[in-house]
Amino acid sequence: HARRGGGDACVVADGVGAAAKPRARREQWARRAQQTLDGVISEPTPCARHARRGGGDACVVADGVGAAAKPRARREQWARRAQQTLDGVISEPTPSRVTRVAAAATEVSDGGSNDGGPSSPEGGDDGNDNDGRDDEYVVDIDYPEFVPEFLRFNKEDAATVLITFAVSLGFRHFIAEPRYIPSLSMYPVFDVGDRLIAEKLTYRFEREPLAGDVVIFNPPKTPKTRNVSNEVFIKRVVASAGDTVQVKNGELYVNGTSRGKELKLEPMQYSYGPFTVPEGNIFVMGDNRNNSFDSHVWGPLPINRVIGRATVKYWPPSKIGGLPSYAAASIGAPPLK
Repeated sequence: HARRGGGDACVVADGVGAAAKPRARREQWARRAQQTLDGVISEPTPCARHARRGGGDACVVADGVGAAAKPRARREQWARRAQQTLDGVISEPTPSRVTRVAAAATEVSDGGSNDGGPSSPEGGDDGNDNDGRDDEYVVDIDYPEFVPEFLRFNKEDAATVLITFAVSLGFRHFIAEPRYIPSLSMYPVFDVGDRLIAEKLTYRFEREPLAGDVVIFNPPKTPKTRNVSNEVFIKRVVASAGDTVQVKNGELYVNGTSRGKELKLEPMQYSYGPFTVPEGNIFVMGDNRNNSFDSHVWGPLPINRVIGRATVKYWPPSKIGGLPSYAAASIGAPPLK
């Protein structure tokens, strides 16, 4: 009823329901309440909410006036409070504590009961006792019927959800994002199932990728990667623009210097190059050289395809921490699974 402006709002004064209607209507209800106490109306009708509980101490209603089936002294106290409301002693009745305004609030007829009812069996002792629930939750958005009640937020809560979602997307797009390792191409630094954080600020504001960095990226669009060009790979940068890469005798050479000792799990079983990395590109390879779909297959990687730099592992808990240096990545590594 609060959405209608408060004119016909359901209100309660210490357990006695009284509709904010013209005085004649409220006086009629007060007379009905007194008749209930005097026995004129001997069998008041239980309200729909409590009737389902089987009676006993149920709330009962006589033409819109709530009276609990309690000892006479309590009901007389409520009757006095009702009369004080009518006489202006209590000038601003307190909204019912059990009234929860929602988009699908039950309509109350004029001739029935604007049943503010006693807010609880203990209600009626203190008109200012609202248990900290003065602010009712108001759903001010018209939802379709199929939307469940628990998903019906008001505008303020909906805005909070949308802002939280937008901040999350912004953080993931511009600052950092989590990633999952699906293969053994980067073993032993990353095993299947490991999870990492890749930050995006270094390459955006500080520098370009350097040899030794572990990067996540979208592979270039080539005949060999056309089916995976939108997927995210993780590899290690082994050479930058202008460097010459060659694989021979089972080892990797960059500018004539062997790099095979750093990450050598086993001799490389292919030959490649020599190949000079063009400007604006880097050369990436998996640490598990013989089981990696990388630059030796589909060529150099344009820098603009790089998404971010892997910085820390956060799963499994036993591996939480930063990444080992390029030179020490395979020292003490267990045998390849």
